[in-house]
Amino acid sequence: MKGVKRWVWPALVALVLFVAPRALAGEPGRDVVETFARAHRGEPLRYVAIGGSITQASGPGWVGDWLREVFPLSAVTVVNSGMSGTGSSLGIFRVERDVLAHQPDLVAIEFCVNDGGVADESTIRYMETLVVRLKSAPRPPAIIILEAAARTGVNLQRHRRVARHYGLLEVDFQEAVDARLAAEGKAWSVYFSDDVHPNRAGHALYAETMRRVLSPLVEEARRRAPGDASPREMLPAPLSVKPLLLDARLVPLQGWMDKAGDWRPVPAPTEWWGRFFQGGIAAERPGAALRIPFRGTTAGVLFALRENYGTFFLNVDGRTPMHVVANGRNGFSSVLAEADLPPGEHTLNVVLPAADASGGGAGAKIGGPVMLGYLLVAGENQAGSERAAEGPFGVETLRELRFETVPTAAWSWTGPFPVPAAPDGRAPADAISAIGLPFLPRLENAPDADEAVEWRAVSAGDGEEGLVDFRALTGSQEPGVAYARALWRSETEGVALLSVAADYYAWLWLNGERILTLEGPHRVPVFLPVRLRAGENRFVLKIGAGSAGFSARLKLAPVGPVDPPPAATPGPATP
Repeated sequence: MKGVKRWVWPALVALVLFVAPRALAGEPGRDVVETFARAHRGEPLRYVAIGGSITQASGPGWVGDWLREVFPLSAVTVVNSGMSGTGSSLGIFRVERDVLAHQPDLVAIEFCVNDGGVADESTIRYMETLVVRLKSAPRPPAIIILEAAARTGVNLQRHRRVARHYGLLEVDFQEAVDARLAAEGKAWSVYFSDDVHPNRAGHALYAETMRRVLSPLVEEARRRAPGDASPREMLPAPLSVKPLLLDARLVPLQGWMDKAGDWRPVPAPTEWWGRFFQGGIAAERPGAALRIPFRGTTAGVLFALRENYGTFFLNVDGRTPMHVVANGRNGFSSVLAEADLPPGEHTLNVVLPAADASGGGAGAKIGGPVMLGYLLVAGENQAGSERAAEGPFGVETLRELRFETVPTAAWSWTGPFPVPAAPDGRAPADAISAIGLPFLPRLENAPDADEAVEWRAVSAGDGEEGLVDFRALTGSQEPGVAYARALWRSETEGVALLSVAADYYAWLWLNGERILTLEGPHRVPVFLPVRLRAGENRFVLKIGAGSAGFSARLKLAPVGPVDPPPAATPGPATP
């Protein structure tokens, strides 16, 4: 470039590289205009809405009937793929079955609310996976990102960041709801049945909002001449640091043949939520085990929930297991056993606990049947056939696990310490803002030391055995942070599996080392391997009050004189 100074040229290159990905994505809604232009000319239009319960209750995806009206020459097909209680973490596995199978021309994605408890990095990765997978289809559909409303607001920024990176149309329901309530001076309950679910009037407002956003694009599409479509665009480089899970899918398990005969095929449940299952496999004998080989990097299960069901242990390749409770309510749930494994050949293990095991959380029913519907698997495209090494928590070890509860009489406690007000003066709703504050600095820096505070015994009459419930102990519902400590005697040095059933915010030390940090929704209980020393072992617990409660319970199952594998970071709570 003649005449451009040498110091200017690198700056221009950097500027082009910085703006190019955004420019490649195009203007928001351009893909929708092109889809509408084809529908206006009489080409078929297939519209699929995927999301959680908000979408599930939306009827024809809010605008299905309206699309039929504005495109009378088109054969408009509407598919509602809403699935109650699910977010983008399950959506990436559902997209093949529930969206791509319908060969869509237009897709609306609504996961903002149900992604609320998921980490930012994971949310961006899952949303990008959905977008890139859809845009990589033979006929890439237009995509609309729906940002649902909540009484206290939702974190729109993760979804919004992905939408704007890929030039996708957004519909901000929160803004529309806030504006309507302000203009009318009405209460939230006029449009919503709870904090997030619209009632009939709320769904009508959502539909009206979508029509208002889409109507100008319909008019622009009508002005388009035939053959005016833009060439297929290159996608920008992903925002996510981790690889996108572009081959994620649901694998039906109802035809799985169990060699031992413990697992049998069963039909889909007859309740309304049974429509999300193709069938399944079930077992109820204590110790019943299932080994599912898979090739990839990520695996989990989609399973049924019933009040008379039991629980199961779940892991991959004998790594640290999790204890999954399948009896909290009627319905379904999903959980990932592992993500981002080395690509290769792995085994997913499912084991029903022994009848006398007691590793569950408060009220968890150990015995009882379990029904699995689907294997969740991803990462096969990256994987070879090299078999992963087996860890110490294989099927036989899981069958033999026996947990003992750290007894009530072993605990003493102090606190609670009130949570400071927010900078704007608002009273805190929970203890997340304070769990990191050192109310007892000496204790936190040297948990084996005795802090000069009053320690009170937890008496056996203060609740369920082994449960330290600070709301019951204090009689207070206010947000606060409290400490508890207990001694556990081990006859020999060795490894044990620790079960921690704690509410959202907790830190845990063992013999002076912090071994667990819970600062948000997580699986209950959390399992992690620990090394016990011969003689006395001291646990120190710091726990904060959250909406789920203000309590904890510890249980231990001896494993043996083996080195514990690295403990996985506790994942998000399942839906």
